[in-house]
Amino acid sequence: DEEEYDVIVLDPPKLAPSLSSLDKASRKYHALNRDAMNLINKEQGGLLLTCTCSAAMTQKDGGRYFLNMVNGAALSAKRRVTLLRVCGAAPCHTQSPASFPAGAYLTAALFHVGPADS
Repeated sequence: DEEEYDVIVLDPPKLAPSLSSLDKASRKYHALNRDAMNLINKEQGGLLLTCTCSAAMTQKDGGRYFLNMVNGAALSAKRRVTLLRVCGAAPCHTQSPASFPAGAYLTAALFHVGPADS
């Protein structure tokens, strides 16, 4: 029997250090999120907090790229997800969007993962 969880926090290291590595990193993020969703309680669902510290993932497509990748992972896992909240860096993590827009690279997205389709 495979263990199941009510809550999973997925916070991998930086997988896309640059735009040139984004495609490969996106496939890794997709697989990690798909596999995490497969470990969420199949009868009742649960929560997935998934994170990225890669500016390429966070900033592409106006910030939608990472969220769209998670939705794709949900389709692969045959799970329904609902985005509950998206957060960036904490206030103590100072950044200057005008002089260094790549400094806004931290993203944490909280999803409800629904029960597995029968």
